[in-house]
Amino acid sequence: MALKANLCSVMHAQMLPGKSLGFNRSASLIFSNLSFRNNAPTSLPCLSLRKEKQQYSNYNHNVIRMSGLRATKLNAAVIPLEAAEVRSEVPVEVEKLYTTVVSVETLVGPKGGLGEVCHIVLDHGGSFKFKEGQYLLVHFQSIKRYFSIASCSRGDTFDDKTLSLCVRRAELLPDSVSNYLCNVKAGDTVEISGPFGGQMVFTERREMNSKHIMVASATGVAPFRSNIQHIFSSILLGNTDHVWLISGADNYNSLLYDKEFTQIQNNHINRFRYQRALNNSVDDSIYGSGDEIFKLLETGAYIYISGSSTTLPGIKATFAKIAQERGVVWDDMLRELQNTNHWRVEVY
Repeated sequence: MALKANLCSVMHAQMLPGKSLGFNRSASLIFSNLSFRNNAPTSLPCLSLRKEKQQYSNYNHNVIRMSGLRATKLNAAVIPLEAAEVRSEVPVEVEKLYTTVVSVETLVGPKGGLGEVCHIVLDHGGSFKFKEGQYLLVHFQSIKRYFSIASCSRGDTFDDKTLSLCVRRAELLPDSVSNYLCNVKAGDTVEISGPFGGQMVFTERREMNSKHIMVASATGVAPFRSNIQHIFSSILLGNTDHVWLISGADNYNSLLYDKEFTQIQNNHINRFRYQRALNNSVDDSIYGSGDEIFKLLETGAYIYISGSSTTLPGIKATFAKIAQERGVVWDDMLRELQNTNHWRVEVY
């Protein structure tokens, strides 16, 4: 606690009850039609640094060790089991498709240990059709588990026959599906079925200049990476969607697809905004940009929230606080956003 207090004093931060060190920005970023200035900050302060390594589509991230305690709290990108904010029950009868593992790469975390996050590419031979933002079932022994698809429908390399998963090794047990997926090797067979879900699907592509605000915690970034890869591929350069991603992580080292998102932002500064919420301070990031977010929502933007269900109460409480400060009844606003399908949540 003494160390945290000293850090707070030095960095003008505050300690939040039950949370890691939290940092609040003193002012909102300049934000208009998702057009960003080159010098606009994209993250909250962090005490962790990493050596940059040039890469984009191959994800050759350094293997970084994470806290085992934190790893046990954040599961793989498994989709939930309840309507609206969690998913419906797993279908009893589903047609399975056998895919071949192309590659398994550690993005962050201790290789082979709790908290490891793997980028897994599967070859379905062009037989698995899905929309960006959907998820699938992985069948392992008699167990079925939902996982978000992390690539666009054309595949990581736009070969029209692959898809990728972003999986956190949540357990080391032999019957853990996330453990199984992180252990597969190139050439192995993985049984899948689907696709399922539509909450994270950007169905409004017909609208000109659609605005999408995405809030992710850890591997919850998977469906957003799928949409972002699709929107900003060379195939869709004429697309007019504007995207703002707030991505939560322990620190710089545990940010997923950070270099890819950074490069996309550099290439599309007027259409893509990438904001890092370090120390898992998603609430702080939302609050710091609350005025901008509410103005966008009031003018028809869509907001998507994906990740651990433990983050959802804090996110909702933050929105309620922002609404109160703006003289808005949050319950009424949330109900309207839900009724018009502008508030979309998938948590696990």
